[in-house]
Formats: sequence, structure tokens, C-alpha cells
Amino acid sequence: MVTRAVSGAIPPGALSFSRWFLAALVLLPFVWRKLPTEWPRLKRHWRSLTGLALLMVAGSSLSVFAVYFTTATNAVLVNASQPAITAVAAWLLARHALTERQVMGIVCAFAGITVMVFRADLGVLLGLDINIGDLIMLGAVIGWSLYAVQLHRREYLPSGDLLLFVISVVGSIVLLPIYLVEANASGPFEFTTGVIGAMLYLTLFPTLLATLCWNLAIGTLGPNRAAIFINLIPVSGATLAMLFLGERLFTYHLVGAALVFAGIVLAARHR
Repeated sequence: MVTRAVSGAIPPGALSFSRWFLAALVLLPFVWRKLPTEWPRLKRHWRSLTGLALLMVAGSSLSVFAVYFTTATNAVLVNASQPAITAVAAWLLARHALTERQVMGIVCAFAGITVMVFRADLGVLLGLDINIGDLIMLGAVIGWSLYAVQLHRREYLPSGDLLLFVISVVGSIVLLPIYLVEANASGPFEFTTGVIGAMLYLTLFPTLLATLCWNLAIGTLGPNRAAIFINLIPVSGATLAMLFLGERLFTYHLVGAALVFAGIVLAARHR
């Protein structure tokens, strides 16, 4: 929602580059002392770590670009497919089979997202307009799904803050040319209060805090069980909108949230 709100004030390449560059600056004081001792292992596994970082950067950057071309509703719906895509990727790459409960949980949670996004109105669902932004968002979901699977398969991973620093550095290097080409084509943008606030928010929360927690969840639960929790995003978004924006609570909110929570319980529990 934040990206969508500032889409008219800052181009997507600049916003994507700034979040990873600022994240690297924030993390540098925390990992500076670890770099000399970890450098030999980082150097030995640089191909594996770079590939992992590229998947995360691709997912996060494509999601930013997507909301410049599609609606928040479409983006949420495409994002809800991540548990299913992660499950397919885990089966193809790591032979992680899904249990019947996990399949039921994925389907149940997706149904809950659909009920909330389309307000339990079949007419809204049938009027859904697919555009290029939805395909870009699908690419983002695939990137995140492959990242989750590959993260779980890696034999060597640095500590959480150092891994995130590596991802931030790779993201800054990869996105810098895109940002420069974009700046040359569209010209400079104005550093308004809203733009600066969006940069800081995307750096501190989705980039640093959320990615760190996501990495820990994948390592603890595995990609299939962790991915189902992605469906909590629209539930929490709706809750915050009611608390801070004064939006009303409707029956479809309750039904959708109940289906999402039921799906998470089914998919996350071993038994």
C-alpha cells in the first residue's frame, strides 16, 4: 500500500534501489566486525549466496514495479498464490511432498483471501481485469518461492544479519544501473516528506525486519509451512485499515479471516 501511495512521486527503480542501499548502510555497523572472520567462507560460497540474493532482490523489486501497473487488489490476489507456487517449487527442486492437510490448508487460505479481496461478490470476481502488472507480480511471487526453497537447501548460510547484508549489497549493485537508466530517462524526482517516509518504511520494515523474520521462519518451519503465513498480509492490512483509517468491518472480512486462519492451522501443524 505504501508503494502504491507514492507511485506518482518516485519511479520504481529509485524506490527499489533505495530500500536495499539504505538497508546495507543500516546493517554495516552490525556486521563490520564479522566480515574479516566470515570472509573466507563468504568467498568460497559466493556463487550460491549471490544466486540466493538475486532471487530475493528479484522478488522484492518486481513487487514494487508491479504495483505501478496494477491495482492493490490484483497484487494481493496474485500474492496469495505464493504458498501453492512454493509447494510446487519445493517438490520439483527438493522433493518435499505435500500432505493432504497442507493441500487443504493452502486451498482454504486462498479461498479466504478471495472472499476478502472480492468482498464475497461474484460480480467483482468476474470483472477482474488482468494486466501486465499482474504478470510482473507473478514473477515476484516465483522469485520469493524459489528463494524460500533454495534458502532451506543451502549447506552454508552466514548469520541472519550478515546474510541480509549480503542480499542488500547484491541488490544495490544490481539495481544501481536500472536506477541510473531510469533517472536519465525520466529525470530527477523530488524528495518530499512522503517519499522519504516511504523509503524509510520500506527499508526498516519490509526489507530489514520482515526479511529477517522470513529467513528465520523458513529455517525453522521449512518453505511449505512458512509460505502459508503470507496469507496473513491482507488480514493484517484490513485490520490496520479499520483501526487507523476508520474503515468498516463487514461479514466477508470475518469469513475470509476465519478461512485464512483455518488454512494456516491445517498447513502448519504436523498432525
